[in-house]
Amino acid sequence: MKRTLCLILAMLLVVSMFAACGPKETTTPDAPVTTPGASTETPETPDTPDAPPAEEDSPYNLAAGKFKADEKGLALEKYEYELPLTTTDEVFTMWTTSFTPDYLPEGGYQEMEFPRAVYEKTGVNMEYVMVTSDKRQENFSVLLAADDLCDIMVGANSFYPGNFKLGVTEDEYFVNLYDYRQYIPNYIYEALRYPEDIDTIKKIFNEDELILCFYELKEVLELNSGAFARGDWLEAMGKKNTDIKTFDDLHDMLTFFKTELGCETPMTIMSTIELPGAYEFVGYDTYAACSGISTHYVTDGKVYLSNTRDNDRQLMTMINQWYSEGLIDPNWSGYASLQDYDAKLDTGEMGYTSCVRPTAMASHNIYLPEGYGWEAIPKPVLTEGQTLHMGFNIDRIYWGSAAVAASCENIPLVCSWLDYRYSEGGKELYAYGIEGVSWYWDENGDRRITDYILEHPAYWSMIMLSYALNSIAEPGLYVNYNWLIPANAVAQKYLEDWDTVPHDNAYVYPTGITFSNEQSETLATYGSDVGTYISENYMAFIDGSKSLTEWDSYVAELYNIGLNEILAVYQEAYDAYVA
Repeated sequence: MKRTLCLILAMLLVVSMFAACGPKETTTPDAPVTTPGASTETPETPDTPDAPPAEEDSPYNLAAGKFKADEKGLALEKYEYELPLTTTDEVFTMWTTSFTPDYLPEGGYQEMEFPRAVYEKTGVNMEYVMVTSDKRQENFSVLLAADDLCDIMVGANSFYPGNFKLGVTEDEYFVNLYDYRQYIPNYIYEALRYPEDIDTIKKIFNEDELILCFYELKEVLELNSGAFARGDWLEAMGKKNTDIKTFDDLHDMLTFFKTELGCETPMTIMSTIELPGAYEFVGYDTYAACSGISTHYVTDGKVYLSNTRDNDRQLMTMINQWYSEGLIDPNWSGYASLQDYDAKLDTGEMGYTSCVRPTAMASHNIYLPEGYGWEAIPKPVLTEGQTLHMGFNIDRIYWGSAAVAASCENIPLVCSWLDYRYSEGGKELYAYGIEGVSWYWDENGDRRITDYILEHPAYWSMIMLSYALNSIAEPGLYVNYNWLIPANAVAQKYLEDWDTVPHDNAYVYPTGITFSNEQSETLATYGSDVGTYISENYMAFIDGSKSLTEWDSYVAELYNIGLNEILAVYQEAYDAYVA
């Protein structure tokens, strides 16, 4: 049924198609290989399809049957690939994106040094179908409707309409990676590496024998991002970064920056108030991020949706006050990421920012007076000594992901190519790129970023997405903040300072919770209208275009259009998870 509907959609959207993944010349293996079976000593023949041949003269160097596994065939150790993975002339396609498209060569991303190096090491000929980040959803819909998916679809789990699980288990657009577990030992090992990290395990293993996609995994459990203030301006105020503890402290700091230091609008918020995952207003026991229906949390066993309760009204009252006092950049609604306003951080037009990664922020320190840098500001609280119940939940799932299309003609090889990113050798290559191009060893034997990358007009942390792992979009093993560059020496201290505020994650809705098909359909049915209504109305309270006296009518309308139904699903799934 869905494929029929998709063909109709294809006719409607084909005029907007940006890229097709097209036919490929392939060599399709036809014989299975061995894989670990009931014990770690004696491999058994797997029941997975399309396995490359295991003969000694095989053109493939894949992992199946070559690593220790448990009785289910799940890897118990890391595996180091013998390279190249293949010597065939097969060509595959990968649908992905670039966040610095102006710096791609005329012939496409595959002409750059890094993807060429990946090809030379792995032998896998990958064509990269680049779609600008703002067009991905539309283009994905076109390719899906035309049943013309690339072999690898980056972010498929985010762009798929409705429940992505159905795209694997029922609609069969994508493969269940569990069926190819003998080809992805490093990904499975990393997924199970920390047994106490239940959220990561349950996110990857959607069910006991179901893996929907490759997720980017952080090598170390650390906060992704946070808030910062100029160190020289804090000193002028007679304060240290850790003195800014409460929202009142933060307000006093911003006011000082404005009235005493002449910074017209010392801070900004994002177009969604704050970015999902980078929560700086959780002192109000809610999320400020205005991003659909995904910001739900649980208090004393009851599930709530942010942007809908009295604590949200109190938070919005504070933000409205700050806006009316001129503390917030009036252009905030046009800021979707740091890139949109980061020049203001270097020119003294802004003294405080949030939702920023340590590596990205540290690169701005070179623009401050010698001896000073941007200082990490811990998440503020309403009252000193308050314990934050959300905003610190950390699992290893990072931003990137990818699914493998069922139409791929050599799924074991493509899975192996992606799994290489999680191996020790692949981690080294994808974390840092190519020696002499993006990094070098200095006289002390330390790894340093090259001047070409460090001084790039797109900023080093963004251009590195083309010279190493595209960590904002693609899967792999993310090596946290290990860059040894002059502007990044303080990144680890940022993490330590953020951790100084008491927190317990008591209100966090578990990320490992999954939904049944019926529950997913309910969320899809009501989620769009509720999310749109919140986006169109909630943020209007910031600049006063919607008066806070209309709060009750705003909330009442949310219940009219489906908030009760959404909360019922979240509650039912939470109760089942706890049970």
